[in-house]
Amino acid sequence: MHQYTTDAMERRFVPFWIAVAGILAAWGLNSFFKIVHITPPWWFDAPAAFGFYEVFYNIFNKWAWRWSIFRKIRFVRIPDLNGKWKGHLTSSFDKHAKEYEATIKICQSWREISVTLETPHSKSRSIIAAITINNPTEVILSYEYLSEPKAKAVEGMHAHRGTVHLTLSRSNGAEYLNGDYYSGRDRQNYGDLREFRRGEN
Repeated sequence: MHQYTTDAMERRFVPFWIAVAGILAAWGLNSFFKIVHITPPWWFDAPAAFGFYEVFYNIFNKWAWRWSIFRKIRFVRIPDLNGKWKGHLTSSFDKHAKEYEATIKICQSWREISVTLETPHSKSRSIIAAITINNPTEVILSYEYLSEPKAKAVEGMHAHRGTVHLTLSRSNGAEYLNGDYYSGRDRQNYGDLREFRRGEN
């Protein structure tokens, strides 16, 4: 996984509140030691707040950011895109003559993400990414990828870089990813990614 950028404002204030929680936890632990008449080593008190911060930050980054309570109070607005999304892809390589089944697998934490797109002929992985949420009607996932052909790929297909632009939409309670891609200068292919729906992992 690699880090991704976002325009979500929470990246500015969440670390502060995690630090506050770490300080309060350290204070609570110190108060507990006083109640039970335990005197910790001199080097324990000061690092305690930093230790709690590290623990709380990792918990939030991996799991807590997905909790619905944080979304209800708008503490977290970055969308949770984790899962396997299945849909279809068309390409200018064959002049959009055929739709190919494809799968997008997204592994995401609050700070990191990995996007893998697999088709019958190739498999690509993201190397940089960005999630934009401050748009009037949609969430946008954009990333640059590195693609490698499979053994059964058609002649002329080779490793290359490209970009993908996806929008998240909702309809009748379901979520969909739709967008397009453009491959590097040596291939100059482009295509559409249509109705990718999240299913079971």
